[in-house]
Amino acid sequence: MQSMIVGLSHTVKVSERCLSPQIEAKRLGHIRLPAPPLCGCMGTFIFMNTYFISGASRGIGLELCRQLLTRGDRVIAGCRNPKTATSLSALQKSHEDLQIVQLNVDDEQSVIDCFEELNSQGISINRLFNNAGIIDWRDLHEVCADSFSQVLQTNLRGAFLVLRHALPCLKRSENAWIYNMSSRLGSIELRGNTQLGGAIAYECSKAGLNMLTKQAAIDLADSGIKVVSLSPGWVKTEMGGQDAKYEVEDSVSKMLAVTDQLTPAQNGGFWGEDGKEIPW
Repeated sequence: MQSMIVGLSHTVKVSERCLSPQIEAKRLGHIRLPAPPLCGCMGTFIFMNTYFISGASRGIGLELCRQLLTRGDRVIAGCRNPKTATSLSALQKSHEDLQIVQLNVDDEQSVIDCFEELNSQGISINRLFNNAGIIDWRDLHEVCADSFSQVLQTNLRGAFLVLRHALPCLKRSENAWIYNMSSRLGSIELRGNTQLGGAIAYECSKAGLNMLTKQAAIDLADSGIKVVSLSPGWVKTEMGGQDAKYEVEDSVSKMLAVTDQLTPAQNGGFWGEDGKEIPW
């Protein structure tokens, strides 16, 4: 049986028989194996990252799973109802490194249960995409109070709960990053100067998420955990609509190119899919 392990500069296929005791390390996330014992493979070290993705059953979350698995990373996909997540289940059939877990970010107990179970397994999370989110496009005059509250609960409170309860697994990693999925609609400076606008509940939720990013980057600095906000651009998903700029595959590819290049000096920033810093 062949396993794919992705290195920083190259990818090699190795037999699981060659990995011997390190097979169990794969379960823990970040593999750091000397290359010489691997059937004479050349190089110094080989790495595989474990990504946790919330809101993984559709849209950007699902495409993140696809692209990360294709390139050889391990993915833990969180979704409200794994039994009805047909696209994720289909993906799992062809990728043994995909684990699907129940996660409802609106329910704190669901978040606690999810990460307590992963922590009990000794899982190390190297990268966390805080991706779960909803939108109400209505403006100040039309949005109802209940919808406003729900958007903030999912997009801001939910992201906070995932971030906080994932910390034990993130702290096992030598180089953990948290990517909070934001939007240019959450930029206060850009209000009135972008093509889209008016979705006031969503805008407020993403502005709040950006503050969560900035403060969490400060609070977690001593732990070595980096936190940034990301904007995927305007994407053709159920949320973005068919008039959007990017196909979901293109947006995700661009974001991964950005996250792969981020350095500790960029910790606490707000970055677009084009690699440019977005003003708060």
